[in-house]
Amino acid sequence: MKDEGLKGDIRILFSEQGTLKGKPSFSDVLRILLVKPGVQALLFYRFYHFLYRKGLRLLPEILSRINVFLTGAEIDPAAEIGPGCRIWHTAGVTIGRGVKLGRNVWILHNVTLGGRGASPFNLGEEGYPEVGDNVILYTGVTVIGKVKIGDNAVVGAHSLVNTDIPPGCLAAGIPAKVIKSPPA
Repeated sequence: MKDEGLKGDIRILFSEQGTLKGKPSFSDVLRILLVKPGVQALLFYRFYHFLYRKGLRLLPEILSRINVFLTGAEIDPAAEIGPGCRIWHTAGVTIGRGVKLGRNVWILHNVTLGGRGASPFNLGEEGYPEVGDNVILYTGVTVIGKVKIGDNAVVGAHSLVNTDIPPGCLAAGIPAKVIKSPPA
């Protein structure tokens, strides 16, 4: 992805959908930076992801551990997060090593995005999720393995996504199933 992650994050903060609409005052910006852990987690991630892309490994890993301690969000330095991502509540958010998130993805608390891990039961189905643009992942969603969630999809609270979700669909359940498709 291009180096527009931080610019996109800032742009969404100041857009009509963002927390700070229009031209905010200095005190508004300071308040957001000091008290919003989702903003803090993403800014911190942008910094150590930059270091990771420059070839450093140990320092970004240490900084990601500090990010967990400070914000509650565990974001691996190798994850790729597109611009405009919003983590509404950081508690329990985990974004694994090979995860790819598109633009303007909304993540609520207790969302896990990761691989299936090494197990004799996964039968070589290694891989990480790819999440499209403008996707909303509600509270408690778990997305594991090499699955794709299409652009503009919504995944309902407490769902387990272990198969692909088409673009524009609403999916929910354990395992998640499409419960509403976009109009034809």
